[in-house]
Amino acid sequence: MKNFYWRTWAEINLDVLKENIRIIKALAPEKEIIAIVKANAYGHGDVHCALTLNKCGISHFAVSNLWEAQGLTEGGVKGDILIFGYCDIPLIFENLDKNYLFTVGTTEYAKELSDAALSRGVKVPVHIKFDTGMSRVGISTAEEADFILAQKGLDCRAGYTHFAVADSLLPSDIEFTDRQQKLFTDICSSRGLKMHSQNSGGILYHKDFGGDFVRSGIVMYGHKPSVDCPFPEGIKPIFRLMTVISQIKTVPAGTSVSYGRTFTTSRETKLALIACGYADGFNRRLSGQWSPVVNGRPAPVCGRICMDQTLIDVTDIPDVKVGDVVTVYSDELEGGCSLERAAEIIGTINYELLCAIGTRVPRIYIEDGKETEVLRYV
Repeated sequence: MKNFYWRTWAEINLDVLKENIRIIKALAPEKEIIAIVKANAYGHGDVHCALTLNKCGISHFAVSNLWEAQGLTEGGVKGDILIFGYCDIPLIFENLDKNYLFTVGTTEYAKELSDAALSRGVKVPVHIKFDTGMSRVGISTAEEADFILAQKGLDCRAGYTHFAVADSLLPSDIEFTDRQQKLFTDICSSRGLKMHSQNSGGILYHKDFGGDFVRSGIVMYGHKPSVDCPFPEGIKPIFRLMTVISQIKTVPAGTSVSYGRTFTTSRETKLALIACGYADGFNRRLSGQWSPVVNGRPAPVCGRICMDQTLIDVTDIPDVKVGDVVTVYSDELEGGCSLERAAEIIGTINYELLCAIGTRVPRIYIEDGKETEVLRYV
């Protein structure tokens, strides 16, 4: 472990990522995997994760925007890259020599893009987005699909849709997801269009759905798409948020702690200052509700989590010293500091907590059981 100036770091276990992919492949043996690496691979580091996925035979990726795609290309990632979001048409032609696939979700955009392609004597590779119940991007009818497929400047490689509640096992939600899939399949299959619809929830809970690809997102990183649903044995988180103790002090009973004086000690208390705060991704709403793990034991947060530092109670933990490693988020250790539990406490989802890990937090990559590389953004 490197001390990183006595601050905070994230450990990304690429060996676990490889095992997760092996399990996901077994869940969808007839389909190719599109690995979702948008939002910096959900905070894990997109290039490093994608390069590891290349080693696993993954050659299809998806991102949110052109700049994320360019980052993968510059990082040496091999394979095609689907861009989910809107892309300005001039930028598409500036990047047409890349292995990018662009999304068309309206007939107007499709025609404009096709006309521009024809004027240049080229074709643009695209996937057609279908709105089957999210009410976001996408077309909804067979007539719109036929219009887009007829555009001579477009090379329509596949169609895709996104499920609203595939991660729910409520009967009404299952019925809704089934309706989404039927609407999508009825349009695409009769037109010979390749399909992908199964996100992480779809992979886990709707294995019988047809298609040519599955889109592996949160499950690939080892987290549940829904805390209420079962999870395959063997899939584990690839992420831990770690920090160190930078100071220890003992204060008497009746001492207020941190901003706002929201916490007052009820006894003589040994406080440890950890070098991790909300600017690192330690969510401030966990103030007074969270216990990082020190020497295998929970140490409750005292008062408010600050931007750069947090105080924890180590009174009942023996042999604590400056420099000890502290686990802030992890599903691997005893002490109840999983991302899912943190998300439940503050009323959000594990996706948000992962994406919120700050850019000043170095990512340490572990492969073949040892630290192999450190990614620093600042």
